[in-house]
Amino acid sequence: MHNNSRRGELVDGFQRAFYEQGLELAFLKRTESAFQDLFSEIMEKRYPSDFQRVRPWGNVGDRKNDGYLRSERRLFQVYAPKTIILRRTLAKISADFKGAFPYWKEHFDHWTYVHNDRDGLAPDILKLILELERGHEPVRCAIWGFEEIRQIFFEINSDSIASILGPAPTDRDIQNVRFDDLKLVLDNISSRRAVEGPDLRPVPSDKLRANGLSESVEMLLTAGMKKADLVGTFFSQWYDPTYGDSIAEAFRQKYAQLRAANYLPDDIFRELWSFAGGAEKGLPEHEASVLAVLAHLFEQCDIFERSRDDSSGIAQSATDTPATSAPREPLSQLPSAPNKA
Repeated sequence: MHNNSRRGELVDGFQRAFYEQGLELAFLKRTESAFQDLFSEIMEKRYPSDFQRVRPWGNVGDRKNDGYLRSERRLFQVYAPKTIILRRTLAKISADFKGAFPYWKEHFDHWTYVHNDRDGLAPDILKLILELERGHEPVRCAIWGFEEIRQIFFEINSDSIASILGPAPTDRDIQNVRFDDLKLVLDNISSRRAVEGPDLRPVPSDKLRANGLSESVEMLLTAGMKKADLVGTFFSQWYDPTYGDSIAEAFRQKYAQLRAANYLPDDIFRELWSFAGGAEKGLPEHEASVLAVLAHLFEQCDIFERSRDDSSGIAQSATDTPATSAPREPLSQLPSAPNKA
């Protein structure tokens, strides 16, 4: 796909896991010009003085060129609409290729369609691109999606990665999470306070394995669990005794909404991470606090699926209410410390 590869200098496996999830969230969330900017920034970091982003200019536009990799004589078309409509997508691909070919034909041997459809392309799109290649030999056409972009992303160095997605928290940042850090995160969540729901129950420790989460998500939650107890202490000492319940209920409802929409486990984690204010190029201390809150809620509340029930052998759904498990006391009934000033 590309040449002159050099592996990025990531500090450790935890940061790799953080950036794996952050990149996929950015890939899924950004559309239109924001997605094209993300792609161009990644390519510029990976191929400095080689990749050239192209922007519309006056009444001539971009001449059907969204980026050019000189060393490979590769011209890019980037298309990431908010909603993919097949008819419009086919028309866009055809018009861009046929518009680029006469103007740029002396300068490119490879034409690459870059998209943000995580689930893959419709067969009609693939067929059209193959037909364009057959009709314009010797030009070779290619399709780049998430995996191609991910491979290039992790070939750039750690400083460049941090400039795109923000600095990743370190183990020290996790260990240094304080009440003040948690309050900022929790305020972000409480502003989206949900309606009152059922009491929340503890979950078994093997819940990570029961949900089919990826290794990178497990690593992030495991790191956050180092300070998960601090979140529980924060709730029990906070002057508003209903604060913990409202936060947990907001997450329970967000999880139920995502599960009903058939999101996959890793996609649910990324959405909850974003819901908590993470993956927004915040300070490492902020991201560490987000992970601590997620780990606490994962361990204590109705987000993600419960592990297999020991007595019945039937996996419990996070949206079901089992008849054999006694609910724990809600956070509002825990003893509270004196009010904070």
